[in-house]
Amino acid sequence: MADDDPKEALEDRARVLATGLFDALNLAGLLAAPRVLANAFHQQKKTPTREAFAKVLEDAVKAFGSSVDSTGLTQALCELRGHVATWEPRSPAPEPIVHAARRVLQALNIPEPDEGWDRWEGPSEEPEPPPPPAMPRILRAEPMTIDEWLAHEGPGELVDGFLIAEKISTPREDAIAAWFLATLRDWAIPRGGVVHGRGHKLAVSHATGRKPDVCVYMPGDPSKKNDATSIPALILEVFTRNQVDLRRVGQHAAREYAHLGVRWYWRLDSVSRVLEFAEIGPEGYCMLAVIADDERFPAPSLDGLTIDLAALWATVDAPTDPPPSG
Repeated sequence: MADDDPKEALEDRARVLATGLFDALNLAGLLAAPRVLANAFHQQKKTPTREAFAKVLEDAVKAFGSSVDSTGLTQALCELRGHVATWEPRSPAPEPIVHAARRVLQALNIPEPDEGWDRWEGPSEEPEPPPPPAMPRILRAEPMTIDEWLAHEGPGELVDGFLIAEKISTPREDAIAAWFLATLRDWAIPRGGVVHGRGHKLAVSHATGRKPDVCVYMPGDPSKKNDATSIPALILEVFTRNQVDLRRVGQHAAREYAHLGVRWYWRLDSVSRVLEFAEIGPEGYCMLAVIADDERFPAPSLDGLTIDLAALWATVDAPTDPPPSG
């Protein structure tokens, strides 16, 4: 067996060439652009030595010296090496060094920047890509029809034919939803309406189904069955500031409810304590009113219904009695 492995020798040769090319390219780019060189000296605590520059060029010349040089790279490297040998590194570099460095870059087919070498300040950092939008968790990999979802007894909403996790609510948000459920029932039932809370399924399209916090059906609704295929007169959603909730309540569900024909859409931000009243219009929902904090406000277009946020927060924020000991 031969002592020298031809494949290993080729790999070693490739590594030497790659290292020499990389180091020479970086050094030439540094010396070709006065502003880049000035920034480098300003940021480094220790000034590079003439010997360090010379070694990079010497190694590059050795790496490429035995190769067929149709581009003039070896000659350009030798020229730059000769200028650097008598130069004490500082900024700005002498003109002969600057021009020699640019000839190395030309030999490597590196184009001059649009603003020119004299004005170039180095490669710009690529901005970090934006994070992907927050998405709800998929509960089942297999597609599901709207009929299968309506018959499904487990948790989850249906979005574009897939079962996804419902929004995660806190006990405080549960208490808010329960307060609105009771308030709206007190108003709607004497008027012949029906009010459903969480758990009520609403088919908003042939492939999407939602579970709003509160659905109000009135006698004059387009469908009077008050079931999953009916169209509520009013939907209320309680949400937080997490990205999944914001996208669901503010974008997707709003479009879906408007397309279905739900006349009123209420949204309560449980963090900022802001309640928005919106009514459907030709291009989607139009904001009717916004109330916050402890305001007391007659609900737009719903005669006899007043929303008392002070009463809501007093109920929700009331301390709960600890269970009796013993």
